[in-house]
Amino acid sequence: MNVLNLERCLQFVSLCFMSIRRICQQSIVLGLLSWAWQFTAAESSFIEDWDVTGFGTIGYAETDKYDDLVLKRNITQRSKKIEDHGWLIDSKLGLQARKELNPGWDVVGQIVAQEKVNNSIENSIEMAFVRYQSDDMWSFQLGRMVLDTFLLSDHRNVGYSYHSVRPQAEFYGWIPYSNYDGLKTVFEFGDFDSSMRFEAFIGKTKSTVNIGYLDNDSSYNYVKSSPIYGAGVTWEKDELTLRAYVARFRFTQNTNAINALQDIVSNPFIQQNWPEAGVIADDYSIENEFVTYSSMGFSWTPGPWHVQGEFSNVTSGIFGSYDGQRAYIQIGRRFGGFLPHIAYSYSWDERDFPYAPPPAPVFQELYDGLKDNLSSGTVDQSSLSLGIRWDFASQKALKFQCDFATIDDNSLGIYPTQDTPEVGTRNWEKDSRSWCSTTFDWVF
Repeated sequence: MNVLNLERCLQFVSLCFMSIRRICQQSIVLGLLSWAWQFTAAESSFIEDWDVTGFGTIGYAETDKYDDLVLKRNITQRSKKIEDHGWLIDSKLGLQARKELNPGWDVVGQIVAQEKVNNSIENSIEMAFVRYQSDDMWSFQLGRMVLDTFLLSDHRNVGYSYHSVRPQAEFYGWIPYSNYDGLKTVFEFGDFDSSMRFEAFIGKTKSTVNIGYLDNDSSYNYVKSSPIYGAGVTWEKDELTLRAYVARFRFTQNTNAINALQDIVSNPFIQQNWPEAGVIADDYSIENEFVTYSSMGFSWTPGPWHVQGEFSNVTSGIFGSYDGQRAYIQIGRRFGGFLPHIAYSYSWDERDFPYAPPPAPVFQELYDGLKDNLSSGTVDQSSLSLGIRWDFASQKALKFQCDFATIDDNSLGIYPTQDTPEVGTRNWEKDSRSWCSTTFDWVF
């Protein structure tokens, strides 16, 4: 083969390779464009067709009516912030979105803006889970879900869904958690006359609470539980709903207040001269301790009447957590768009401080502080509430309510009070207070 023929062969091979490279490049580009188009179409499909709903509450309460006691909705709210801004106690705005992905699959999200110690975006997300419904009988959910241990706890942020201004503080105000991250399974069966639903869950949860009055590190306490697990059953027939639930929580670490208490009693002088102080502080420790919540509730709506009640038992066995029993009963009757109602709620916590006074007067102040710490976690309190709800338009309601609360001896109750320069020493004797509140609730 001469040189000329060799050059022509090489040119031909080169042209072939160039053609093949162009074809491959075009194929890759077309493939990428096709993939991008499919991804964009899928993304566009995911963005579209969401069912978006919302709810809101604008309220005002006389939170600063008394200098020595602050009205609170629950222990996750900041005491001083609530005291200075009465409209924050019940006001909130929530958005919920749901989308069906494939037959049997859907995704649900909910975010709520409201007053709490930690108002980050992450802590404002109440729900973010994917759900699979295999048939009409069972389903499972994975992600963040509301903690529905009690009758109203799965919708207590939606003020329009219940008659009172807020859920009864004695029963609901002490609950530190509103949601959890984990897995939930539901099994349901029944017919048009009645239905039965069984559910079980497992996961973990966290919250930051402000049990006392101050806004320092020892008053803002981070509370984390893992694992948490529980199960419940709900039976519905005509106008009657019955519900029972048991849940168990394990605290993973001590709070700032408990750590500060243990640092104080670890002083060598105290350990040598009053070793029992360390034993007392250990009884406040919540790390690796379990708390069990059990509850029973009912709702009965015969005709214009509405009767609702719950009973719960909290078993902890430690000073650093809540304990005892809680119950309430609410009765209302509808007259057209108006529903006047009356409720009575009570929280029993009869724990005593079982330790003898210190051997030396120099430790008396520390002893009194340890004893007061138990009282600060004791909810021995009752309330009588009178209110009225007016549904003046579609999905809109006005509410007005007055509460008369009695806090028993040696109990902080839900409503915080502390020693302050303005008020002086905290009075641990039985006393009563009254507040009035109003809200405008709506859903959309």
